[in-house]
Amino acid sequence: MIDIRQVTKVFKTKKQNITAVDKVDLHIKEGEIFGIIGYSGAGKSTLIRLLNGLEESSAGEIVVSGDDISKMSKSELRQKRQKVSMIFQHFNLLWSRTVAENISFPMEIAGVPRKERQERVTELIRLVGLEGRENNYPSELSGGQKQRVGIARALSNKPEVLLCDEATSALDPETTDEVLDLLVNITKEMNLTIVLITHEMHVIRKICDRAAVMENGKVVEVAPVIELFQNPQSSVTRRFVKDDISDDDHQVAMDEVRKSFPTSTIVKLNFIGTKTKSPIVSEVIRNYNLDVNIISGNIKETNQESYGHLYLALDINDETLKQITEEFAKHDVSLEVEDK
Repeated sequence: MIDIRQVTKVFKTKKQNITAVDKVDLHIKEGEIFGIIGYSGAGKSTLIRLLNGLEESSAGEIVVSGDDISKMSKSELRQKRQKVSMIFQHFNLLWSRTVAENISFPMEIAGVPRKERQERVTELIRLVGLEGRENNYPSELSGGQKQRVGIARALSNKPEVLLCDEATSALDPETTDEVLDLLVNITKEMNLTIVLITHEMHVIRKICDRAAVMENGKVVEVAPVIELFQNPQSSVTRRFVKDDISDDDHQVAMDEVRKSFPTSTIVKLNFIGTKTKSPIVSEVIRNYNLDVNIISGNIKETNQESYGHLYLALDINDETLKQITEEFAKHDVSLEVEDK
């Protein structure tokens, strides 16, 4: 669906050249929700704008549905953007137009007949859950409702690809989840390919199939979402995962356990998939007659499956530790010994 091949974007200024995107290679499959995450300045916003020609690449190729974006004329790009649509962080609605008129606007530009526009607007208003708001103006809507209008407008010309530029970062957590659920439903109903950029790992975890992590213009890691959380390879990915899990409190608990039980071994159990719902830990504790202090734990869901971890303090010798590590491994649960 989308092939990004050795793409570089350099912004030239009087003082210096700034490389915003640096030799990026990515393949995004048809029908998947693909996330691009990075901290401010990572290059993710520039990269997504390259996908529909809002920015012109300095080198490399971007091929979307067989068309090389870098080789298209301005008129060809305008046509292409009807099939590679975009929603924005701050909605970009026309404040003098009603909900229905905002949704209809791209179809007017595309020359769609009026009757067909009206039918499509009615269909999209139902799809995004804005029935009864057709004649409201943006100033009369909540942030979540405004973003729903933005999504409906982006879908008006029946695109193949939907680009989401920090589409939920201006919303509160509850509204963010509602918009993310809407995007998942739309993907299934319309067979869309979605590419979204964000600095929130929660967004990646909730809806993405795969994700790329960017830092300093480079893609430092690409993997299915469950792998990014379960086994992050780069330091920046580990920071994102730690922030999402909110794992800081366990350090205080571990310090207290070490003071009270200085001979204990602290371990971290990593679960994935359906094993998080099986009584593996209690079975191992019982079978090996272990004394255990539970320090902290966490289980979360991705759109693929659940994952989690559990910190334990064990009174255990090296031989038994080796045995239970092998026992957990048989159930696809990894055990890590925490440094003292």
